[in-house]
Amino acid sequence: MTKKKIAQTFFIVMLGIGSVWAEFMDPHTRMEKIKDLFTQYGVDTFKLLNGQDIGGTARHTKGLATSERGDIASVVKPNDGQSFIFCVADSKWVVYPPEPMKVGTNAMTATDANGRPFVETMIAALRNSLSGKAYHIRYDVVTPDGRLQAREATVWNSKQLLNRENDTGQKFFCGTSVKATP
Repeated sequence: MTKKKIAQTFFIVMLGIGSVWAEFMDPHTRMEKIKDLFTQYGVDTFKLLNGQDIGGTARHTKGLATSERGDIASVVKPNDGQSFIFCVADSKWVVYPPEPMKVGTNAMTATDANGRPFVETMIAALRNSLSGKAYHIRYDVVTPDGRLQAREATVWNSKQLLNRENDTGQKFFCGTSVKATP
């Protein structure tokens, strides 16, 4: 094999590895991106995260650059297939991409596969946090094929997401859920 072919093969392999790395977004990075959206758009971010336009306001999505729309899409629908975001406001789901029909329903009644109230657990973790951020909140789900899967949530309160005191009139938090590592 010539040096040129070796170099081309190495480049293609590295490009492929770079693509895989680019697709994974750790929970903290995902939360930072959500924070950027809340800092810029306030509670209209809920609409953006649900794929809706926020036209009719001073800040509307028609002016969003393609790269910013792609960035929102990478936060909402990651390519890893193992993680998702969610937001709860005034005790109701306001963002829940895995099951969009849950939006607007009572989040406080949600339990994990073991019957534990996991939204209440997240709220308790936030209340006990001095930073307004809680990490590695464990809960279990049953997968579509009937297996028990351990998951971890990372949640940030509204003050952290807005980067200021919450003056929106809504009590809310957002988080990301990933498959737990053993």
